[in-house]
Amino acid sequence: MPEPTPTSPDERPDRRALLQAYQDLVRSEKEKQGRPVPVERPVGTRLQVLVPLLLLLGGLTATLVLRPAWFFIPAPVESAPLRDASLRVLMYLQIDRIEQFRSSQGRLPSSLSEAGADTAGLRYTPGSSTYSLTGSAGGPSITYDSRIPPRQFLGGAYRLIQRRRGTR
Repeated sequence: MPEPTPTSPDERPDRRALLQAYQDLVRSEKEKQGRPVPVERPVGTRLQVLVPLLLLLGGLTATLVLRPAWFFIPAPVESAPLRDASLRVLMYLQIDRIEQFRSSQGRLPSSLSEAGADTAGLRYTPGSSTYSLTGSAGGPSITYDSRIPPRQFLGGAYRLIQRRRGTR
């Protein structure tokens, strides 16, 4: 059925109505042929989904970057005696590596790396038959002299750390 031709500018058909009529005609023809008819989504649907997702992503990014105290649990602050004990245990392990090197090679290592020890935060000073090892853990530095027995240097540090962790 052809539409009547408008005779005056006031009688022009609405373009949206024409588009809707055309889409309805195409849909009915496809239904007659047995083809599935695609469901049309309104244009704003994508934005209604995209905007909240972008806001959520922005909020998560800001939280990770700014790290507010109300969201993240702060790391526990160790007391000075506990820091000292931790440093002594770390140094004790490196002293053991140095002594193992000395017993297997018959000499002191020229560096902590040569002994396979961890060099982070430690300063090793070898002599002809003795050495010193100095470390710092955010407080005053501690120096070990190899003329002191390693167990004496360690003292009660290991027990203090055990008590802190709640294991006995």
